Parts: sequence; C-alpha cells; structure tokens
Amino acid sequence: MMRSSRRHRAVVVGFEYYGRFLAKLVNERSEKWRLSFFGSSRIETVKALIAASNADAIVSFGGPSPNVALVELARSRNIPVIVIWAGSDVIAARSEPHLLEVIKAYGFTHISDGPWLVDELRDLDIDARYVPVTAVQPVDAIAPLPEQFSVLTYLPEPRRAFYGEKFVYSIARRFPDVPFRVVGAGEPNMAAPPNVQFLGYVHDMKHRLDDTTVLLRLPEHDGKSMLVLEALARGRHVVWNYDFPGVHYVQREADAVAVLQHLRELHDRGELRPNAGGVAYTRENFTREKLAEGFERILDAVQAERNVHKRARTVAISGLSLFVAQVARGVQEYEPAWNARVMRTSGRLEVVTSMLTLMKADVWYSIGAPISDRWLHLFSRILRKPRVIHWVGSEITTLGKSPRLRWFSTRPNVHNLAEVDWTIEELRRFGIDAKLAPLPPRLPAVDDLAPMPDVFTVLLYLPKTRGEFYGRREYERLIRAFAKRGVRFIIVGGGECYAPPDADVVQLGWRVKLDDVYRKSSVLVRFTRHDGLSIMALEALTHGRHVLWSQDFPFATQVSSYDEMVAKIDRLLGLHQNGELHVRQDAARYVMETYGTKRCIARIAESWNAATPAVPTHRNLAMEST
Repeated sequence: MMRSSRRHRAVVVGFEYYGRFLAKLVNERSEKWRLSFFGSSRIETVKALIAASNADAIVSFGGPSPNVALVELARSRNIPVIVIWAGSDVIAARSEPHLLEVIKAYGFTHISDGPWLVDELRDLDIDARYVPVTAVQPVDAIAPLPEQFSVLTYLPEPRRAFYGEKFVYSIARRFPDVPFRVVGAGEPNMAAPPNVQFLGYVHDMKHRLDDTTVLLRLPEHDGKSMLVLEALARGRHVVWNYDFPGVHYVQREADAVAVLQHLRELHDRGELRPNAGGVAYTRENFTREKLAEGFERILDAVQAERNVHKRARTVAISGLSLFVAQVARGVQEYEPAWNARVMRTSGRLEVVTSMLTLMKADVWYSIGAPISDRWLHLFSRILRKPRVIHWVGSEITTLGKSPRLRWFSTRPNVHNLAEVDWTIEELRRFGIDAKLAPLPPRLPAVDDLAPMPDVFTVLLYLPKTRGEFYGRREYERLIRAFAKRGVRFIIVGGGECYAPPDADVVQLGWRVKLDDVYRKSSVLVRFTRHDGLSIMALEALTHGRHVLWSQDFPFATQVSSYDEMVAKIDRLLGLHQNGELHVRQDAARYVMETYGTKRCIARIAESWNAATPAVPTHRNLAMEST
C-alpha cells in the first residue's frame, strides 16, 4: 500500500505497555499519522523533547499530564496535548487536587479508555469523552473450554492487595479442588490456600487464557482491562466487579462465589460452553482497525483545532495552585492579548523548565509567596524581569519578619496587588503601595438558588495544616455547644476536628468543587486569625448562604470572638426553627456583579500592562501594514 510522503507526527509517553501498543496500533493502520513512543528514563525524556519539537501532537497514556518539560514545549509551540485516562491514574489525581487544578488550566484534550471513568473524571471537573484505544485481535477458532474447571486471576506485586488478593484467597478456599492460577510479577504467597498456583509474569497469555475456564478480577479500582478484553475475545467467562457487556458482574465476594458455583455446576454437567456473547461483543467493538480509525479521528480533530494565533505578550504565573489555575483559565478566555504560562517548582526539572518559561515571558506574576524558589527568584533578578506580586491573606505576615522581602517588594520593577481594602492597609504599614485587584472566585452559574436545607447546617473550613490558625479550637467548642440542638456541621479542607459522639458532624475532607456542599449548608463560618479575601466566603454568598466571618465584608456578618460567633449562630438557628431563615438573593447578586471572572482578570491584566513596555498587538500591526 502506498503511503503519503508527509505524515503528521505524534509523540507518545506514559504507561509503557499501553503507549507502545497504541503507537503500533495507529502506525500499522494510518496513512496520515506516525506515532513514536518514548519511555520515562532521562535519555528517553530527552529523545521525546527532541521529537516533540517537530511534532503535531503529544499523547500521554495516563493522566493527569506529561512531564512539565513536554507540557511547556507544547505550550510554547502550540502543540495540542491528548491525555488518555486509564484507571489507576484517576485515583492518583484525586490525591493531588491542587496540582490537578493547575493541570486543568492547560487546556488538554481528555479522553478515557473506560466508560465509567468519564463520570469519575467529571467529579474532578475534567471533561473527558470515552474513546476505546485498547484493541484485541479476533480469534478465528475459539478453543473449547478445558476439561478441568479452573480460574485465572491477576495479582501483581507490589499491589496484590489493590487487585483483591484477600477476596481471591477467600473464594479459593470455597473451591478447594479448583485450581486458581495467579499471573503477575511476584513470588508465591505462603499464606495463600494450597489450590492457588503462582505463575509469575506470563509471556504467552493467549495460551494461558485458552487453558482457563474463568477469569476472576476483583480490584479496588479498574479501567477497561486489556486482560478482560482478551479473555472475552477468546471465549472465556469473566467474573468482574465492573458492569461490562459479556461479563458476569459481581459487587460482593458472595456474588462471585455464587457465579463461580453456577459455572462449575454447568461445567460438571457438560453444559458450559465458551462465552459466545463476549466473543461477539469484542469482535464488533474492539478490532484493531476500528480503534485505530477512532483514535486517528481524535488526532485529526485536535490538529484541525490547533490555534495558530500567537498572543502578543506572555505572563509567567506561579504561586498558590488553585488561584494560579483560575487566573490562567480566565486569561485564556478573556484576555486575548496575553498568553498565560504556569510555572511549577516542586522538582528540579520543574525549576529548570520554569526558568526557560520565565526567560521568554514579559512579566512574572506570583500569587501568594513572592519567593517560591530561590533559584527562580535569583534568575529573575539577573534577567531584570518585571514582577507583579499578588498578596493574599496570611502571606503578608511574613513581611514583618523579613526586611529583605520588604526591600524587594518596593523595587521600581515590582508592582503589588491586593485582594481587598484591609490587605492594602496592612501592606501600606510595611511601606508597600498596592492596588486593589480581587482574584477571580469559581462562581457557579446560579439561576435558581437552592432553598435552605431542612436541617440547620454549619459549614466549616479546616485545612490539614495550621488548624489552630483557621479556628480549630473554636470550632470544636462550637460543635460541643450545639451537639444536642439539632445542628449539623460539615467540615471541608482535609483537617481533623474532634467531635463528641452525639454531634452530627460530616467530615468530607478535601473537595475540588463545593457547589453541592453549599446547597446543603445554611451558614458558612470562617473564624481565622488573619485573612485575605476568602474564596469560600464569596462562593457561599453566591449560593445565597449566610456567612459569619472574622472580617468586615458586604453581606457577611462579622464575628470577633467565640461568644459572638455562638450568639450569631443561635440567632440564625432560631430563624431556621421559625421558618424565617431565607436565601440571600441580594448577596448572590452582589458577588456575581462585583467578582465576575472577566472583571477580575481585566484588573489583574492592567497591572501586567503597567509593568511591561508596550508591545504592538496583532491588530495594531495589521493597521500599520495597511
């Protein structure tokens, strides 16, 4: 077959087995695309960067992102990035919500190889679509089921517990005369029942599947397993704790035992046949040709949408990740003259990449701590890079202990911003002149505000660190005071708070989005030693909720002591019990009008414009050329 001389090129990184599989799958079928996989070693990373410099797309098999060097190269050259979520990566992303917020600001194209992962990603505020990319080769002649009833399972070290080891051993004890064969790296477990055989890493899995009656798979979490697809394609029965065509879906250990018992009885009577439904479903939906064509369409789509317009100026953004992500997304949507580049400094590669980003940027804009990394700070001084520092909350307290930071913050090429009036006054006492520019909160599109909940509910924020600063002692006293009065408390942020057994307390930990939490709440209480403009306070007001805050703010009730906080909550509880506690429509309108993303981003961008020399826009260049 003749192939075109010029094919688009894509760099593939991530999970090695699946990444190589995808590259081979597309290359053997596509006349338009050539995919090259690169591993995770340093040498392979360098090779990937070299190849990506002339690539038309970057594909990361496994979320949430390729490494930061590839990301920045992609952003500098306007190369689209596709992230394929596979399963375990979703769990990993949940454990790093702040990093996830930054990555979402990059604007990747997200797809998922498992249909249920789309819903899980939606809970993380990631819009993904289901695109199958794991294919199986159709089998011409299905081998008959083996004469001996047997079970195959996958339990690799060091994650045997994750893949359901204890359930497999427990089930195996229920069938002592049935061989349970374990594949996957690792030594035999001496605690396993005697009918459990450990085969280690198996190269010829097709032969092993043909010698199996049932594949048993009971992990804590899963993507669309290649092993499941291969078992179905070869006519084997599959017992899986995920609902999927052609498998026996089980939710509990007892369900798995019941299904295996039924299959065993059919086998003993000579009535068990190969899984024809599984064979038909995989042949119809997971052929190599069909999946290669489907992924090629994704590649074509991101290439067609590739925006060739280059923005006039670049701002390098660093600091508190949630705010960084929100600003970066706002710039992308509302400030066409500016290109936002996020800098990260948690590792050596990230620092070096951030230096390269800073070198090309027109201005460095930091949110929170002005000196997040001393090497990056020193590099910016050498470059004489204009700075815009956005001061938030408790970061200001560091000024009293650092004359060097006070000196730096008043340099001629440093512009200072603050979110709210009282922060400006604090900075002025340190000799720093700051302009007002609120950070954009994540305001929902609220049309009809949810009514107040039936149970009077107090929402508290308590992070994992600095609990005393954020009011832990007062909150614990508050919970004890209202434990027997029918008041429910919801605690978010990941911090721990003691509650007596008779208290109605729900501890949700860290949550990416709080819209549903606000709807279940009557009042947000925020009692901090020091505070900037609280995003949670703005969000609660936007949902029409009452707010008790240690700061004086429109439509919030200021509380300066624990006793005052108790009195205010007691008053709101009384209104609730009398049916007189209403949603704050006026507060919601005020916040939406005053703190909309477009308005906030415009004020922040004004500081970037003031900090940098004028740069001709594309429109001005076009006018000059005429």
